[in-house]
Amino acid sequence: MATAVEPIAAFEDEGAIAEPMVSPKPASAPIGLTLEQANKLAAGRPFELIKGRMVFKMPDDQHSEAQSLLCAELVNYFKANPIGRVRTEFTLRLWPEKPTEGRVPDLSVILNENIRKGERYGSRAPDLAIEIVSRDDGWADLFEKAELYFEKGSRVVWFVDPFHKGVEVVTPNDRRWVKDTLTCPELLPGFSINVQDIFTWPSAPAKAAE
Repeated sequence: MATAVEPIAAFEDEGAIAEPMVSPKPASAPIGLTLEQANKLAAGRPFELIKGRMVFKMPDDQHSEAQSLLCAELVNYFKANPIGRVRTEFTLRLWPEKPTEGRVPDLSVILNENIRKGERYGSRAPDLAIEIVSRDDGWADLFEKAELYFEKGSRVVWFVDPFHKGVEVVTPNDRRWVKDTLTCPELLPGFSINVQDIFTWPSAPAKAAE
């Protein structure tokens, strides 16, 4: 998940050239924001709120394609097996006592028994949390995020890595690197996908020669 802390930029009048100007340092991003305050500032852009600071998500092409392809596979699975649903960029408010915290998995798989209707933000981590790894992500930070998800209800976390073309499957007791067939029998019976299909956009079959 590509991220960038949003600065509040200060701009000078470009027409004022009578005397040398010193570029001001950009102000720090606002801190101490609640989720409601941050939503107003975000103007529709996806972000996470970490200790009251907005961290905007900036997915690149590889991130977006992997997210789209995996989401499509999960939607097709749930059409045939209506045991849950998948949500994209679903904001989680996992700490009601901490209004300055909010997390947003790239994909959230929620089984039917854990869907809480009427909630604007999720108060429970998804059964399967999926994060698409970005260039500036560190594995220590990702594993720390997985621990947060496990503490709040997740049973499995997938870190989908477009750069090494594999998926790190994490559970509370295990980690394994998958490059061939990805399954999740503990949550999604019968679900199976070739990992490389997550990173390869389907192309139209070649037309037969006439």
